Amino acid sequence: MNPNAISPVGAEGVAQFMPGTWSDVSRELGLLGSPTDAELAIPAGAYYMAKLRNIWKWPRPEEDRHNLAMACYNAGCGNILKAQRLCGNPSRYEPIMQCLPDVTGKHAKETMGYAPRIRRIYKRLVYE
Repeated sequence: MNPNAISPVGAEGVAQFMPGTWSDVSRELGLLGSPTDAELAIPAGAYYMAKLRNIWKWPRPEEDRHNLAMACYNAGCGNILKAQRLCGNPSRYEPIMQCLPDVTGKHAKETMGYAPRIRRIYKRLVYE
């Protein structure tokens, strides 16, 4: 929960926005500031997640929809959509993730573990 965190790939702040994504989201929301400002980044992250969830509107289980949005947040929607096409356009999260290594190579492992890790953290924060 470090607002000054910078990832090895350049994602910044508590919500870990990539510079281009922050530029787009902050422009859409009319925000003036940096992704290192948690008071801006946290609601912007919620807005961005809602936007990503809307990409996956097609009928599918709610958990898959949310997991696909989280995978987009981590790897970029372009990569997740490429994996979906590569696997024959399945609607479910697991089959799409099976093709992700063919799109993002060694980075797929991080993305494939991202949604389960976030779900574990959420459950720990809410239920423990």
